[in-house]
Amino acid sequence: MDRLIITTFTDPMMGLTYECEPIYDKLKVRYPQIEFRWVMSLLVRDVSDFMLPNETIEQYNKRLARIYESEQSIGGLPISMPDLHLFDEQHRSSLPLNLAYKAAQLADVDRADEFLKNLRHATIVDVLPTTHFDEILKVVHSTGIDEDRFIQHYNDGSAKAELEKDLALVRELNIRTLPAYLIRYGEKAVVVRSLIDFENFVSIIEQLKED
Repeated sequence: MDRLIITTFTDPMMGLTYECEPIYDKLKVRYPQIEFRWVMSLLVRDVSDFMLPNETIEQYNKRLARIYESEQSIGGLPISMPDLHLFDEQHRSSLPLNLAYKAAQLADVDRADEFLKNLRHATIVDVLPTTHFDEILKVVHSTGIDEDRFIQHYNDGSAKAELEKDLALVRELNIRTLPAYLIRYGEKAVVVRSLIDFENFVSIIEQLKED
């Protein structure tokens, strides 16, 4: 049987990917052979890229919380962020979260995807400031990944090198909006550069199987 692989281009902070979790669960039921992969795409290089003129980071966090909450209808998962402090003057990027997933892959590949989900939930469900390294380490610990190995890869440049490979793929496929998807069945593949629902996934997969 040909392999079915869905690669999601995302960032651990993305509410849209969190809201897609029920869709992925349904796909697992329909296609038991499915494999999910994740490409870190660094949504926020610097928070100033998303801030309005004269908007403070505190004000942006409040507006970001409303954006998160508006995404609840996509998957039906509740999002409530009355006190979001994801970014501040010392933590202006989602880079730490992206590096963390790559470090987790290097430290413990079998637990890396669980770590990614836990990190996403810490950010969106628990509303923790996961741009802070100490918060990331709490997720490392709760996932059961060796902290010393994780810290080594996070700091020694190896995670950064792996992240650069992900970002190179983002550029190669001309991914400009997130999430995006690379859906592969056997030797056939299609890139989808927008959010899609369960029915769209199934339609694309079935078309790939028929071609």
